[in-house]
Amino acid sequence: MNQKWNGGANNGISQLAACTNTYATRNLQPVWYQGSLITNGLEATNLAMDQFTQLIRDNGFRRALPAKIDYSIPSPVTSSTIRGETSFSQARVPLSFVINPTQLDRVEINGLTLSGSMFHAWLHRAGFKDPKTTSYFISEAPMCVMRGNQGKGPALPDSALYQFFD
Repeated sequence: MNQKWNGGANNGISQLAACTNTYATRNLQPVWYQGSLITNGLEATNLAMDQFTQLIRDNGFRRALPAKIDYSIPSPVTSSTIRGETSFSQARVPLSFVINPTQLDRVEINGLTLSGSMFHAWLHRAGFKDPKTTSYFISEAPMCVMRGNQGKGPALPDSALYQFFD
């Protein structure tokens, strides 16, 4: 937010948006979106963060059902950490998700990985869909979070990150 706000000019580009703009080329808009075609990751990130702000506001002012954090061990067991159902509406959507508790016990899963996984789940709640692969906005934006907004490299392949998505 501070990076985008840019000292009051509101014309900055966040590190997340810059990273996502580099890698996200497909499914750049949520299912409910009716506006002009979104053509790049920067626009998609800005739309998603505006939508996310709206969802937080709706949840905070009780304009949506209360958000719940449930836990469930998936059957069959998977590596996903946090799952959120895709919402088909723009507003009044609870930020609910389901946590796979067996993954939280793994010491090698760090905070950035969990944050990216939660962001992925919340992007589902904001109306984004994906086939759990690279180039899709809902995969690339959370992977940017997981990499600390750094570029991709051979030491950390996409498959090592999106295995934690629902």
